[in-house]
Amino acid sequence: MKVSYMIGIVLSILSTVNFNAQEAILEGYTPIDSLVHKDYNTLRDYFLKKLPLYNIEPDSILAHHIAMTYLWKAYQTHDTLNIGKGYNYLGVLENFRIDYFDKAIFYTKNRNDRSYPAVVYRNKAYSYSNSGDYIMESKMLIKAIEYAKHLNNSRLLNDYEYYINVIDADWGDKELAIEGFNDILLFVNSMEYNKIYPDHLLADKERKIMDIHYNLAKTHYEIGSHVIALKHLDTIHAYDKKNKTDIYKTEYLGLKSAIYYRQKKYKEALELTDEYLKYIPSDELYSSSSSNIIKGLTLWELNRKEEAIQAIKKADSLYQISGDIYEELGEGYQLLINHYKETGDTENQLQYLNKLIAFDREISSNYIEIGNRIEQEYTIPELLSAKEDAIKNLNKANVSEKSAKRLFLSLLVLVSMLTTFFIYRSYKNKKKFRSLILQFETSINQKAAFSKPEPVAKKQESQELDEKQVLHISKGLEHFETTKGYLDDNVTLQSLAKLIETNSSYLSKYINTVKGSNFSKYVNTLRVNHAIYRLQSDPKFRIYTIEAMASEVGFSNMRSFTNYFKKETGLTVSYFIKNLKKI
Repeated sequence: MKVSYMIGIVLSILSTVNFNAQEAILEGYTPIDSLVHKDYNTLRDYFLKKLPLYNIEPDSILAHHIAMTYLWKAYQTHDTLNIGKGYNYLGVLENFRIDYFDKAIFYTKNRNDRSYPAVVYRNKAYSYSNSGDYIMESKMLIKAIEYAKHLNNSRLLNDYEYYINVIDADWGDKELAIEGFNDILLFVNSMEYNKIYPDHLLADKERKIMDIHYNLAKTHYEIGSHVIALKHLDTIHAYDKKNKTDIYKTEYLGLKSAIYYRQKKYKEALELTDEYLKYIPSDELYSSSSSNIIKGLTLWELNRKEEAIQAIKKADSLYQISGDIYEELGEGYQLLINHYKETGDTENQLQYLNKLIAFDREISSNYIEIGNRIEQEYTIPELLSAKEDAIKNLNKANVSEKSAKRLFLSLLVLVSMLTTFFIYRSYKNKKKFRSLILQFETSINQKAAFSKPEPVAKKQESQELDEKQVLHISKGLEHFETTKGYLDDNVTLQSLAKLIETNSSYLSKYINTVKGSNFSKYVNTLRVNHAIYRLQSDPKFRIYTIEAMASEVGFSNMRSFTNYFKKETGLTVSYFIKNLKKI
């Protein structure tokens, strides 16, 4: 018997077994007569209309009957495409069930449809996001984008590219994500958007624009651009006021309270946080957890320590249930660890230290895994495929040879520029890394402390300082640097001035003119340089959590450390450590 014939028999048997196995879901089910005779499109529209947002009865029961009837109808004729769609509807209805989505993908793969299985992969991405598995979320979304491109579905492709930009903003290159959001904002305001989404009303378009403004606000907050973040928040707040709605009230209150905390406007932050917690539903675990962290950190700064500890513990308990991770949680853990260390409560100190280690491992792996995947599997392939698409479209275009050449050259130049940008960025990162290594080796050979060359102050500016004060402050700062006084996270301009017995005005002027930076930048640069030295000279330091590294070198939180490290070196902490391991 021929091998191909045998394979055909096996596949036929497997197909039959699979059909029989899948029919178990329909055992004992009696479809509703009023639904059976409706066509698939009518059932789909009816299902979407009745799909409950929060599993509210009786719509959830009716929606379930519609989905089951859809599946039952498809099984009667072995219509595999619609069987897959039925499973997709059930998966969405039943809290985004992965097993139903897997069946939907199985039945809709390689079928002639404009949307499937791209929409199912998108739904799987949502499911993983809801369970806190952001690595799998990014994998599924990249698959959804691949299918949307294969299906030549511009609408889905635009939706999914926006979605992956949101993920990139959370776990990848935030600066690049901001550029992406600004590009999307231009697109939504263009005529091309109206062509792709002709059914979108003005209200739909405005909501899309407000969503982009919120994501821009959130991403700017995360890189420390608080003023810009507030401007975007004011835009969505103005939208709510104009339309007399509360659509973005939670986003506005939650993010603005966090920004006020970062700006040390603690009373304002606490007021907004309390208002936010009263407004959100009790079952919104992520929102409640993240807001309680901000509340706890704010209360601590207001010296209401017992309340602060309770708020942070509540945030932790909600996080343990939801599994939705966010960076501020690490700051809460660190605060509890320091508190229990000071009070001598070793048991609680160890408990929250273990939680911080687990938290930091997860958040670090997300940054490395998701950020790299988006760049390697989506961003760079997107540029290369753009070049291929340009060539294909050129061959199909009904234009003159002269116009075709112009089009081809324009597209080729654009793609080449973008591709060159990513290659050049990779080259620059490697060059920056080698430069830091070289500086380290030179400092070791010269038996000097690792640091970057200080900027030379302008002669005119230096002369404005009193010579005796200059000498006194110079010696004081030399002692401060030699004894690593900058590792104290409580050091301030005033405390340092008191330490070296001068006034803060003189000290500030000296640092600005002689050191070429303000006090905050001066101290944080010393801390980053020390971190670079420790990472290269002490292999044990490399296995610390990033939160622990930040604390060790004097930063009060992980966000400040990672942001400043990136500003000073042009590299992320994770990238630097990863490449150190290759040496």
